[in-house]
Amino acid sequence: MADDELANKLNRRNLINEGEEGAVLPSTIIFNPYTEFKEFSRKQIQDFQKTFNKYDVGNDKFIDFHELKLMMEKLGAPQTHLSLKAMISEVDEDHDNRISFREFLLIFRKAAAGELEEGSGLYDLYANLTEIDVDKEGVKGAKNFFQAKIEQQTAGKKFEEEIRQEQEEKRRQAEEAKERKKAFKEKASMFNQA
Repeated sequence: MADDELANKLNRRNLINEGEEGAVLPSTIIFNPYTEFKEFSRKQIQDFQKTFNKYDVGNDKFIDFHELKLMMEKLGAPQTHLSLKAMISEVDEDHDNRISFREFLLIFRKAAAGELEEGSGLYDLYANLTEIDVDKEGVKGAKNFFQAKIEQQTAGKKFEEEIRQEQEEKRRQAEEAKERKKAFKEKASMFNQA
């Protein structure tokens, strides 16, 4: 009996040392969202946790395919079967076909970094979950939310502004070239008259 237990422990230790998949039990992996996701405040992470728990109907600490489907429907952005699978696979780092809280936070990290395509399922999830309830958050929370939305839109329009500036620069250069050509013709006409 003791020999089997020792053999199992040694075998598991060998698997861990060799880096075999499944050697480390999920319960032994330590995850601290406050240290890993430093870009979010404690309040934001707590709000994300509440939202995650709200849609984790099975209380298994994961959002599976069906829970994700229900979440997207409740958020008013229903998705097709394939797009739901794509949403999960985009953030599913451990390939278990469900979203853990850490992977859930990755959605918001990718959104903050601008890595989500507008119109994708994860972008719809992010956009719908970041809406604000003024009754719950109060006026100051709404002010912060709208300020963040303005900054987000401003960042999105940065590219458009750069194009506008380039067009304005080209227009200005063409105008200057036209003025130089006009001035040259005036000087040339003075020489032709003489």
